Amino acid sequence: MSAQSSAGAGLAGILSRLQAPKKSQMEALVPFAILAAVLLLVVRIPSGLLDIFVIISLISGVVILLNTMYVNTPLDFSIFPAVILFTTIFRLFLNVATTRSILSNAEAGHVINTFATYVTGGNEVVGLVIFLIIVIINFVVVTHGAQRIGEVAARFTLDALPGKQISIDADLNAGVINEEQARARRRKLERETEYFGAMDGASKFVQRDAMAGIILIIVNIGAGFIIGMLQMKMGAAESLSTFTSLTVGDGLVANIPALLISTATGIMVTKAASDETVGLSMITQLTNQSRPLMISAGFILVLMMVPGMPKLLMALAAGTLFAIAQVAKRTEMEEGQQGSGPDGSGAAGGAGGEGGQAQAEELSEEDQARHNLEQLLSVDLLELEIGYGLIPLVDSEQGGDLLERVNNIRKQIAIALGFIVPPMRIRDNITLRPGDYNVKIRGNTVGHGELMLDRYLAMNPTGEAPELSGVKVREPAFGLDAYWINPDERAIAESDGYTVVDSATVLATHLTELIRRNCSELLGRQAVQELLDLTKQKFPAVVQDLVPDRLGVGEVQRVLMLLLAEGVSIRNLPLILECLGDHCSISKDPEVLTEYVRVALGRQIAAEHADAEGRITVLTLDPRIEEKVANSLQNTTTGTIPVLPPAYLRRLIDLVTEQVGRMQGQGYVPAFIVSPRIRPYLRKVFVKLFPGLVMLSYGEIAGDVEIRTFATVANPEEQA
Repeated sequence: MSAQSSAGAGLAGILSRLQAPKKSQMEALVPFAILAAVLLLVVRIPSGLLDIFVIISLISGVVILLNTMYVNTPLDFSIFPAVILFTTIFRLFLNVATTRSILSNAEAGHVINTFATYVTGGNEVVGLVIFLIIVIINFVVVTHGAQRIGEVAARFTLDALPGKQISIDADLNAGVINEEQARARRRKLERETEYFGAMDGASKFVQRDAMAGIILIIVNIGAGFIIGMLQMKMGAAESLSTFTSLTVGDGLVANIPALLISTATGIMVTKAASDETVGLSMITQLTNQSRPLMISAGFILVLMMVPGMPKLLMALAAGTLFAIAQVAKRTEMEEGQQGSGPDGSGAAGGAGGEGGQAQAEELSEEDQARHNLEQLLSVDLLELEIGYGLIPLVDSEQGGDLLERVNNIRKQIAIALGFIVPPMRIRDNITLRPGDYNVKIRGNTVGHGELMLDRYLAMNPTGEAPELSGVKVREPAFGLDAYWINPDERAIAESDGYTVVDSATVLATHLTELIRRNCSELLGRQAVQELLDLTKQKFPAVVQDLVPDRLGVGEVQRVLMLLLAEGVSIRNLPLILECLGDHCSISKDPEVLTEYVRVALGRQIAAEHADAEGRITVLTLDPRIEEKVANSLQNTTTGTIPVLPPAYLRRLIDLVTEQVGRMQGQGYVPAFIVSPRIRPYLRKVFVKLFPGLVMLSYGEIAGDVEIRTFATVANPEEQA
């Protein structure tokens, strides 16, 4: 028994080694096959070996055609362009070998002789006509159509690439997919682009192969006729008959697989719209609608009435179509019942989107190394660096909920300002102190702070509460006086009028304020294109009327950035785009267009600054100040700015500072209302001195909003 087991194990091992060739051995097959094909050009091939090569050519055409019919997506057969190249070269080399054999020996093997006699019925004229028909069908119809479809598919694939990339970025920003899944989908897009680009070039091989077939038959018949009479001592009729027959047989043997591969090429370049096999797609899509089938059956019955028609055969065809139509009708009724609930509404739920199911592809070591280098070169739009002491805020296993808070911040900003904040990259930085953090936008630090995880931050919003025994600091988001206190002092601080929050809330609040203040820097051109694409789904006419013919994406981006810089929500993007479309013919200056948009958004802007009673308390300027500012406007490389005399400007700033201080002291948000023609330019003067200043214009205020003037800034020339 043991001997039998040992023998069985040894035999199994031999069989496993025979059945599993090494990868290196499989890789060597193609180079050896190409070298063997090259030998066809220089070595005389016996007729028996020619038969083998001819059969391989025929089989390869059949195998390739069937493979293309059973792939689900073009990328399942991504090597197809290279296959076209290799098979075309092989057939051309084989044509050289068969031509040498025909012209030298008036013999080309049994397969070609069979095609020359049996397939053509021994009639050279019939064979020649059949050959020409095949060549014409292949060249004029199949290869030309495949080439055209390949060109269009490559062009549309490249044109659609930015939109697909935007869709991936939108899913990533919305949290539908993670970075690995986004990377896998981008890699798939790259492969599709490369594939259709290669197919565009490969289809030209197929077309030129068909042209070569026409040239070869002319050369072979002419040269064979001369050789047969002069060298082989044949009569004219015998020589013409012999070499025409062999040439036609050779041409049929070469062009039948060429026609099959041309058909396969056409299938592959038209395959992009379906994820099913060609056979399944054709059957299901041609038979899933009952009405066309029933109309077709009726048409055949009417056609059957024509005298001379085969009535039995046509009645059978009509009956078959009618039966298929009845099956399709029952299927439609069943799907309609399954797709509706008891109240007639569609059933909820469904399969997840492609982004939710996409799996990250395995990265090779080379791809991983390249990805790491690319990561070093990339600059994140939004980044949070934390010291190692703040890692518990991020680690969910330690109770950290900062990631969830960041997602909530993105939702709040999307609702408040109307755009999706890009994902925030959070990373630890060992160069920071344990409790420190930095917030960066486009690689530049816009805010920093220090947290104490074991303490609470007690803030003094009124400035009248008694001092506490904790560590006195400035609250990072608003600059309020605050104390880091122990947890057991929280109740005492709250009773004294302090607002007490934990470290995670301090950081989340600071992040929210920094994003709000710098949101215009986060609105990149890619984000604007995503917003336009989303708007185009519901308001296509608005977007198409404006972008890109009248305004470019960059010009729209500049207007939106100017709005966000002043805290104006761009959520009502259709209205903004309509306003830009109405006024872009007047001026393409982003600042001028922004003023038109602000007027269109006047009710929204007024509502943001009005109090509970619908009033807006503002400061005004002496009319002579507005006139002087308007007369001092000058165009520079950085835009239009007011160029005022230094002494006048210093006095104006002192007067404005005085009034703003009075306004803030009474609890008002400092706001100005001025003429629309100077509003954006005057804001440039004051925005750096008073970061929270609101600058309104008279054209933005709706009629039902009450304006209350707090004070009027006097003319500096009178106060000098």
